[in-house]
Amino acid sequence: MVRLDYSVRAFLSNNIFRLDKASGIITWLVVAGICINVMIDNDYSMSRILGASALYFTYITVWLCIVNENLFREAQQMRIAMIAINFLVVIAIYFTVPYSFNSILMGVLSGGLPYFLSIRIALLVGTLWSIPLLLIYQFYWGFENTYVSALLFWTFNMFAIIAVNTAKNEREAREEAQDMNRRLVSTQALLSEATKQNERVRIARNIHDLLGHHLTALTINLQVASIKSEGEVKQNIEQCHYLAKLLLSDVREAVSDIRDIGQLNLKQALSDIVNQIPNLEVQLEVADELQIDNIHTADALIKCIQESITNTLRHAKGNKLEIKLYEQERQLHMRIANNGNVPKHLHIGNGLMGMQERIQALKGKIAFAVQPKQFVTTLNIPLEQVIV
Repeated sequence: MVRLDYSVRAFLSNNIFRLDKASGIITWLVVAGICINVMIDNDYSMSRILGASALYFTYITVWLCIVNENLFREAQQMRIAMIAINFLVVIAIYFTVPYSFNSILMGVLSGGLPYFLSIRIALLVGTLWSIPLLLIYQFYWGFENTYVSALLFWTFNMFAIIAVNTAKNEREAREEAQDMNRRLVSTQALLSEATKQNERVRIARNIHDLLGHHLTALTINLQVASIKSEGEVKQNIEQCHYLAKLLLSDVREAVSDIRDIGQLNLKQALSDIVNQIPNLEVQLEVADELQIDNIHTADALIKCIQESITNTLRHAKGNKLEIKLYEQERQLHMRIANNGNVPKHLHIGNGLMGMQERIQALKGKIAFAVQPKQFVTTLNIPLEQVIV
């Protein structure tokens, strides 16, 4: 069996304490710590300090739930509702803590809007979120020139939303480019193998059609000559006839050997694909005795693996993929399992439906199963479909 392991940067890229999330926590810690410290130094009442502390901890708790990809992955409305809750929490902080730089917390919250709203609506919401800062600190706390802070906060909000939206679009474009690159690599590998296979068949056919036919004609002519000849000449012709038949047999055997070694190098094609995947640990096992010479079967298997890779990275946000391919009881079997955000209920989308159609076209069967911490795809194809 061949086994390939890729475990570079996989854990760090999918961990909850990635750089962007860690920066949000640090920002909250600095803002909350400074405010509570200043309130204690200025002899604010213990009830107000405790109330502010409770609001700060509520904010970070809800924010961590919002950015946690393992929660509410199938309920975007729940995340939007939690954003609204944190908006109200920040408003409560405005009324509790008399320091306008608490608007930084609103800016952190605004940075997540492009993931749930269109850029136009996100910019509009970010603008509206600047108004409470102006009204509360101008009229409730009686601060002067609050409009300056509100204006600065608004520009920061716009910058955060646009920067996050740009990063989001670039990441999606990069993922799309990587997906297209994987498809090009697999197509190139299949095309190369198909070209080799076609060239073998062409050579075998030419040898059979040209050399084989000429040798057959030569054998017949020598047989006729042997009948019409006598003496020593007859013996020489019979010997040539025997050598011609032996050469014809060797040619036929060579043609059969050329056709028999036309299997596709599926191991190499799959290795080329998984080598192109960053931030994903791939365990690939292909039985050494497995031989595939049907280009359509190889293409279907590779397309299923590509779709599983895309689902693991883009939807499940996983960091581990297991692929096992082997032959058993005249059946070609493949098992694909990935970790990540496994859905609670199976939903057959366009990608999984495409996999079904490819395997069914080869008279095979495919099944999807949601297991604890794993999404598993199993398929089998009759071995007769693999033989040309």
